[in-house]
Amino acid sequence: MKRYTIFIRVDSGVDIGLGHAMRCLSLAQALKKMNFELCFISKKTKGDISRLFVNKGFTVYYIQNSYSKSKKNEIIKNDANQTAKIIIKHKAKLSWLLVDHYDLDFKWEKSLRKYVNKIIVIDDLARKHNSDLLLDQNYNENLKTRYNKLVSRKCIKLLGPKYALLRNEFSDLRKIVKPRKNFKNILISFGGSDPTNETGKVLSAIKILKTKKQFLKEIDVVISNSDKNKDKIEQLCNSIPNAKFYQNVYKIGKLMCKADLAVGAGGSSTWERFCLGLPTIVSIVADHQQETTEALAKKECLINVGLAKNLSVKKYVEIFENLDIKKLQTISKNSLKVVDGNGSVRVAKKIRLLQST
Repeated sequence: MKRYTIFIRVDSGVDIGLGHAMRCLSLAQALKKMNFELCFISKKTKGDISRLFVNKGFTVYYIQNSYSKSKKNEIIKNDANQTAKIIIKHKAKLSWLLVDHYDLDFKWEKSLRKYVNKIIVIDDLARKHNSDLLLDQNYNENLKTRYNKLVSRKCIKLLGPKYALLRNEFSDLRKIVKPRKNFKNILISFGGSDPTNETGKVLSAIKILKTKKQFLKEIDVVISNSDKNKDKIEQLCNSIPNAKFYQNVYKIGKLMCKADLAVGAGGSSTWERFCLGLPTIVSIVADHQQETTEALAKKECLINVGLAKNLSVKKYVEIFENLDIKKLQTISKNSLKVVDGNGSVRVAKKIRLLQST
């Protein structure tokens, strides 16, 4: 049986977060079980998690950062050249390329087409692509037509949260989880990047409420090693009764199951929380999160509190004081219907079918 090699071009770090890398890892683990060889191609940046790929048994090739003042076209060309050299040097008989990167576009894909048999793209931004298969796991009101003029007619499109890339941890926990009824435990987690220190704002709000004796809940706080405010956040946790501080938690699913309410960003973690029916107060920390977050709020699947940069400690106090338990119960039930935790396997099976085309 022919064995295909899939090169996965993805980055992670302080500036871009961990979401792209984690969803690629989830898919890689599913593809590995189907006899694909997986090789990651990444840049070494502050806070990157490429070491996790190695720990999970995958090969990692590194490319050099382009000079920061270079023009975009030069950066893309340099990235493509380095990627091509890695693919050629690896000497795989059948090579495919998977890319999950906002800075790499149609030009990058087109320039690498001659080096690989198939190109797979993971995107959230509805951009033009030169791909054989496209995955956009986001919810959008124009989901079915979103990419009609942006990819070729032959391109296979996998669209929507049905294809959300989650680790096995979530599909396993899904079997035991139930819709939330009581709200005693809160999970605060803004992923791998929290540029506006929403974690600190939320904790400060909770501290005010606890002082008023209005807030007798347990709190779990999860941050990444790359969080520039981690020392201050740990100190803040230590000053709040029943608050626990966690750093770099890979298996966050158990904490999500324990929680009755989450406060977090609108990125890839959205689908993890949905899979486990965890109602969430969502602060939008990046522009690309806004459309999906607003659409899901309309469907009563989460609470959208708007752009993180506009939120203050006082605002978070008001948000907590005005929580509607019945609404949270509805959100828990609704979110469970959106994601079932089997997206990674679904996508891997679709990719496997590309072998026959």
